[in-house]
Amino acid sequence: MSKKTALIINPWATDFKLYDEWMHPIGLYFLVSLLKHNNFTVTYFNCLDRSGSAKPKYCNTGNFETREIPKPEIYKTIKRKYKLYGRPRKDLESFLSATPYPDIICIGSGMTYWLPGLVETVNVVGGYFPDTPLVIGGVSAKLIPEHIKAAVPKANIFQGSLLDDSSIRQSSIPLIATLNTASWKPSFIDAYRHITLLHHAPVLSSLGCPMSCSYCASRILQSEFVIRRQQTVLDEIEFAKSRFNIRNFALFDDAVLHLPEQNAIPLFNAIIRQYPDIRFHTPNGLHLKSLTPQILCLMKQAGFQTLRMGYESGDMRYNKDTSAKASHDELTKKIKMALDTGFDNASIGIYIMAGLSGQLPADVIKEIEFAASLSVKVKPVFLSPVPHTPLYEKYAAIFPELNADPLQHNDTFFITRLPGWNAEEAQRIMDTAKKYNVRLDTKQ
Repeated sequence: MSKKTALIINPWATDFKLYDEWMHPIGLYFLVSLLKHNNFTVTYFNCLDRSGSAKPKYCNTGNFETREIPKPEIYKTIKRKYKLYGRPRKDLESFLSATPYPDIICIGSGMTYWLPGLVETVNVVGGYFPDTPLVIGGVSAKLIPEHIKAAVPKANIFQGSLLDDSSIRQSSIPLIATLNTASWKPSFIDAYRHITLLHHAPVLSSLGCPMSCSYCASRILQSEFVIRRQQTVLDEIEFAKSRFNIRNFALFDDAVLHLPEQNAIPLFNAIIRQYPDIRFHTPNGLHLKSLTPQILCLMKQAGFQTLRMGYESGDMRYNKDTSAKASHDELTKKIKMALDTGFDNASIGIYIMAGLSGQLPADVIKEIEFAASLSVKVKPVFLSPVPHTPLYEKYAAIFPELNADPLQHNDTFFITRLPGWNAEEAQRIMDTAKKYNVRLDTKQ
């Protein structure tokens, strides 16, 4: 019997801004692993690959290739270019023309408001393989399956988790429902074998998050906190380092510091022993309350170069929304702790949320000024309402259009709809952060 064949695609994205700050389609890496475990022949194409000729920026992050596309009508008031991000169409078409007819096509999905990019990808792929069963999975498939189905009627929508055997069995999608997960050890390595160039690589030591922040979908996408087998994580680091000469790794955990004695501490110690010459980054905000002198010392010794801290807001009004991550005093204490450990000011960035219920631009400016007074970088984050989260439901009662059109979820657009906000105020937030950050860079 001949092997089944699968075509795996990470789609284009559509947005006003997008930057490769250590981005990776982790779910598709696991999918390749599962399909290989089931004896599939796999081909893989990442529309969000960056060109090998493009000059890299900070620690091998960088810009995607783009092309401007017409703005959807609801975005007409946004004075920014709307773009499709990722590799040129001709690259995808060249790849597809050389790909044998697959038995199944699996396409991932990211942010809900990137739906036009997903649809564009499906249209191109479908032009080459119109009769092949199509499965769309990933973040948007779980959060807005009805919108994806409306946009791509022929698609099978996989709403489950590849790491949950029951959701695979219950999917009723041909070829997916019959996948065997017995003795499967999920790993990135099978996917790496189908990639010719990596600028950086992910590290994922755990899945899920114990917190319940009102704006976050982590517990919707992954209901339980699970620690991955440490040797698997180390094997993935070793393979990426050896095959691609990777020196920059980004932690993808939502809560890497949860249960530190079981996960972070032994992992960091292993990294110190085995990989003294590579760098690590934390684009997902670290939970401030979990930072200790011991952990920070280990992170410093392990080569962590970029610390991002999940502060969001120190205003007590938002304690419920933010799971009371940190007060002003706690932020001050943890930054001093990091600086005392040897991290430099420019390596520390503080995420500050903009768009919480009732929050005004002046409130965000106040938080930015406070964080900047601690001589660290400030990273404003405009809220993107995420379906099924408590804050989304609160906003959807005010803006029912959120339920009707995923484009309404775009952070650049949504912030301008909130009382007291507009595009000018949003830009003022960004300009204020840039002013303080540039001043800090100048001192380094």
